[in-house]
Amino acid sequence: MVSIVVKKIKGNEYLYLVGSIRQGEKVRQKTIKYIGPKRPISKAEFTCMQLSYQDKDWILHQYEDELPYTYHHQMKQASGQYLKHVQRLDSTSQEKERERFLSQFIASSNAIEGSTMTAKDTHRFLFQGIIPSGHSKKELHMAINLMKAWKYVEGNYTRMPMKADICTLHKVVNDEIESDETLGNYKFVQNYIGEVYTSSYLFVEEKMKRLLVWIKKAYRKMDDFEVAFQSHAQFELIHPFVDGNGRVGRLLLNWLLLRKKLAPLAIPSAKREQYITALENAQRGNLKAISQFCYEEYIQQYQFV
Repeated sequence: MVSIVVKKIKGNEYLYLVGSIRQGEKVRQKTIKYIGPKRPISKAEFTCMQLSYQDKDWILHQYEDELPYTYHHQMKQASGQYLKHVQRLDSTSQEKERERFLSQFIASSNAIEGSTMTAKDTHRFLFQGIIPSGHSKKELHMAINLMKAWKYVEGNYTRMPMKADICTLHKVVNDEIESDETLGNYKFVQNYIGEVYTSSYLFVEEKMKRLLVWIKKAYRKMDDFEVAFQSHAQFELIHPFVDGNGRVGRLLLNWLLLRKKLAPLAIPSAKREQYITALENAQRGNLKAISQFCYEEYIQQYQFV
């Protein structure tokens, strides 16, 4: 059982999250986390604290694939076929194919978060220097920033991602969009995903550290695609930043695919509702939901006649 207690120190009042442990006839209290100076705590924020302390915001309890081997094989075949196709192209055509993918990835990832720029708008803006009309400065920044963040992934994906990398991705993704106070830093206020409770900001540091350790171990025990897909659901449940979690999470997903020499995935904005539903189902314990969704989109993206 956890509760919030007020402690008075040198005339000032501070809040602490404490756990109560019964030892015989006595109840012993143990300080879990320091919350901060005394302030109102909403029921929803306290619920997040309880869930994080009870580890109910952690869904990666086992190192198990959710999809059959045949699905993994299909994705590896699709990836291999696509990468061989790209390798056979001349250098100019390879760059054009990269631009095509990035225009789709950037437009879709940003559209999931509310941008109205299409893949065509994004391509003309990023690769032809043509500023599209009818779009806000924020939308333009979102496109530029995600392009810069992708370049960071391209330059570093040969190694395992670390906390510094994830914070750098967030800093780049939300440059000129989010305040300097929160840019590149884990959240220090509570956030939510609709009706889904995310990890309490009090526990984000340890949850993210645990996720990065899980990824490293999972690579040795699970299919590479499943590692990327399942860890994506956990990342989004932790929701470590004030804003930009979806875009950073999809960059991390692709970092993990590229690290294993697999073609990247652009989740289409047209499937936003199905994608969100798959994440929510995974976050409620049905991990197969996100793996199944990503499998279907991956096969669709790399279909060849």
